[in-house]
Amino acid sequence: MTRKYSVQRILLAIALLLFFVIVGHKLLELGKHGDGVEYASVARNMAEGRGSLWKPNFSETFGKLYREHPPLIYWIQSYLFKLFGDGPYFEGLYGLAVGLIIFACTALFWNRVRWDFKLPPSGAWWPILLLVSVPVFTYLSQTNRMVFGFAVFAILAAYFAYRSMIAEKYAFVYSILAGVLTYLGFISQGPAACFTFAVPAICRLTLNAKLSRTIIQSLLLVGVFAALLLGTFQLYPDSLEFFKFFWNSQIVASLQNKRSARHAYWHLAQRWSAEMIVPFSVAVVLMLANRVSLRRIKFSRQSLFFLLVALSCSLPFMFSRRQNIRYIFQSFPFYALSLAFLTQAVAQKIEEAVAGRKKLLIGLATLALLLFGAGSASMLYYKDHIARRKPFYRDFYLQHIQLPERSIISICPPAIAMDDWLFADMQRFYKASLSAEMGHDYLIIDKDSACVVPQGYQKIQQKPSMRYVLYRKTDKD
Repeated sequence: MTRKYSVQRILLAIALLLFFVIVGHKLLELGKHGDGVEYASVARNMAEGRGSLWKPNFSETFGKLYREHPPLIYWIQSYLFKLFGDGPYFEGLYGLAVGLIIFACTALFWNRVRWDFKLPPSGAWWPILLLVSVPVFTYLSQTNRMVFGFAVFAILAAYFAYRSMIAEKYAFVYSILAGVLTYLGFISQGPAACFTFAVPAICRLTLNAKLSRTIIQSLLLVGVFAALLLGTFQLYPDSLEFFKFFWNSQIVASLQNKRSARHAYWHLAQRWSAEMIVPFSVAVVLMLANRVSLRRIKFSRQSLFFLLVALSCSLPFMFSRRQNIRYIFQSFPFYALSLAFLTQAVAQKIEEAVAGRKKLLIGLATLALLLFGAGSASMLYYKDHIARRKPFYRDFYLQHIQLPERSIISICPPAIAMDDWLFADMQRFYKASLSAEMGHDYLIIDKDSACVVPQGYQKIQQKPSMRYVLYRKTDKD
């Protein structure tokens, strides 16, 4: 038994280190996704007392009242900024940490279900490995999108909703926890968190839970959620105004196909297929390599449970033509768990094969060390590598240009504020706001434009510019 658990720990280390290798070269690089830079700026501003939970602030000229997304993730990140400071690598290291938390929650769910149904012990490395192989998982871990942090609340809310239906004791406590976590998910990502309400019914359909218990625990879960949300609206009137704006600008506009890109209704299904083909292929290759009979691949009740939970996370997004794979990201841990239970015989065969071979065990331990070395080397090698938006970093950040904090900078032409996320980078790294109004103490001009530098401004940069030229007013009235 001890040897088997040693095998599981080594395989778990390999799964986690594969994640580290895939994302390692991005951890300390510059030029994160513009949305993530924007969100980190909101959180940093909140940490410095500019903006609050229900009145987030991005800048003085754009997003002074920032209500694009529910604010809990900003609030959580603001405390991380207070604790660790405002460094350029926050987004990458935050994504790594949250990714590990998602793995821990996935492992918790896997082990709990196996224990409850007295299934043979099998390491949590298997669903984690399948989840790591989902391309959108490793991509979003490095973009600081709100949905990545929200996935933690989604998994835990579903976990406690499941426990409320299966546990012999403390069922009411688990329902309360599920309601609390659904509420936290709601103020992190909006109505996407409400999929948890379907979990008790899914337990009834797939795991033979009692009907009376399903009704009672469902009512308790929804009641706790509703009480917390209504209490928030009552105690904090700003929260009600926040969600009114969010509902109309995001949810209603998306359902009416008035916001962002309009895809075909099957676009999301196509993207889901492209993502899930990778972990499915991993499972098939390992099944063939270990000669696992197809007869041992069984669609169990547990696999069906997680599949239905995953579908409850993702199917509602099909009703809008505003479709993006990140909108259903929270469903992928459940899809991975469903596939893991379907192919659990593969994991068991691998563990059995390794447990009986000392040389193979040593080889896997060596592989884990090599993966750690490769991830660490790539992380250090790509430190400060510019992945996106080279003009900003070459023209400003890497020239170590100093600007007064909270400056408002004139720009010409006005379009460069949104071009290549200049407005987000200037706020994130200089706490500066951009304005099309001329006459401020600092001025940024696109050197390839027809803009004329007003009199009384002096160029600051010493090195040749790629795109942006920064000027300071010297002739002040």
